[in-house]
Amino acid sequence: MIQPVTRDRNNDGEVIMMDMADVLYIQTEDGAVVFHTPEGRFFPLVPSLSMYAKHTDNINFQKLDRTNLVNMKKVKVFDEKRGMVFFEDDAGPNSPSAIVAFMNIGKLKDTILSWIERNLK
Repeated sequence: MIQPVTRDRNNDGEVIMMDMADVLYIQTEDGAVVFHTPEGRFFPLVPSLSMYAKHTDNINFQKLDRTNLVNMKKVKVFDEKRGMVFFEDDAGPNSPSAIVAFMNIGKLKDTILSWIERNLK
């Protein structure tokens, strides 16, 4: 089994895909799970939106609202009035979508439109 880990407890470092077969033992230290291997100590990724935001920024994910993290390479349509982005050219009421926080629309509008222009090429 492959487990995403980092070398630091706060998951700030590089994500490493570690084979669990390499683990010598697992222990808790001050409430954190630690995998011990011949190469050292590793900490499993703690799934949270903020943790994923740290590690996906370089592959074009952007936080458009406090509840989402959007792959900007997939955005096709921006409905500024409703504060939503869509992932299909012919976006309808049942199309996959993500919310853009109304307080961020002004600041994100140019970025979103720029991504849509790139995605449609």
